[in-house]
Amino acid sequence: MRMLFLVFILLVAFILLGCAQHKEAAKIKIVDQAGREVEVGKVERIVSLWPEATRILFALGVEDKIVGLDSDSKKCPILTRAFPDKLKAIPDVGSAVRGTLSLEKLAELKPDIVFVRTEDRELADRIQQTLGVPVVCVRMDKFNPPQTSFDIITIIGKCVGKEERAKEIRQYLEHRIDEVKSVTSKIPDAERPKVYLASPYNLNSVIALATDVEIAGGKSLSVYCKSWACSVSFEQIASWNPDVILLHAYGKFMPDDLKKDPNWQKIKAVKEGRIYRILFGYTGKDPGLFVVNVLTEAKILHPDKFNYNVEKEANEIFKTLYGVDGLYTKLKEDFKLSEV
Repeated sequence: MRMLFLVFILLVAFILLGCAQHKEAAKIKIVDQAGREVEVGKVERIVSLWPEATRILFALGVEDKIVGLDSDSKKCPILTRAFPDKLKAIPDVGSAVRGTLSLEKLAELKPDIVFVRTEDRELADRIQQTLGVPVVCVRMDKFNPPQTSFDIITIIGKCVGKEERAKEIRQYLEHRIDEVKSVTSKIPDAERPKVYLASPYNLNSVIALATDVEIAGGKSLSVYCKSWACSVSFEQIASWNPDVILLHAYGKFMPDDLKKDPNWQKIKAVKEGRIYRILFGYTGKDPGLFVVNVLTEAKILHPDKFNYNVEKEANEIFKTLYGVDGLYTKLKEDFKLSEV
């Protein structure tokens, strides 16, 4: 009997040891987009403090694991239309971007992982040290050199155990981009229209990073600055004399506002009626919307080379990401987007 008892004890010990080793083996190491090495274990409770990450989490299908969100994610125009009920039910922990983040609320949610933007590296280290949970920095835009990358999808997918879905989404989006690039990469520089992207709050402010315009076959008019948009004088805009003006649909400006303004009437784009109101990012970028923008701008800039129906293509892209029909059509109606 004693021998059987010892065998039982040893068996239990081996099982417990095996479980511990399995648990340890389940952890993975990733290098986030701020260059930080982070060890991630099993993820059941997610907090996102950056809308770019939030949108990808919903696209990956792990929204039921999200236990907390930043304020901007809760207001995202795309997510509020695609997942209104789910979004409302998730607690708001404030915003790191706007300085209203509540670390107390964050701690109460007991997350297994937290996502922040790459600019918040110091905050990421602080949360990780204080709460003892992995914090991963992610971003679609890289500013040096300027480019937009889908690496964020791969990293988040690996963190939350959705690598196959992440691969599927990324390949689909990159394929759609490559379709446009196969045409625009052959367009000579002299045939690329000059494009002015106005910020939503001020017509005399240009969006600083416009990789979508370059991919779509245009020349982005911009100046270097540390912010996402840079103030410029009207004299500078006049000297650029853009061929096309793109208005940010989250702002109040409409094409008619420029057409009625004596100053703007002197600009080539206004004279020729090439002013378009389109949807750009809301606190960061949406991967699907970025591709939609590329397709939209390619048709605006080179209508002789692209003859697809933008609304149809955009609805398909959003459905592939979020599983929702007619999402672009809804956005087009709500934000009075230009017909392209």
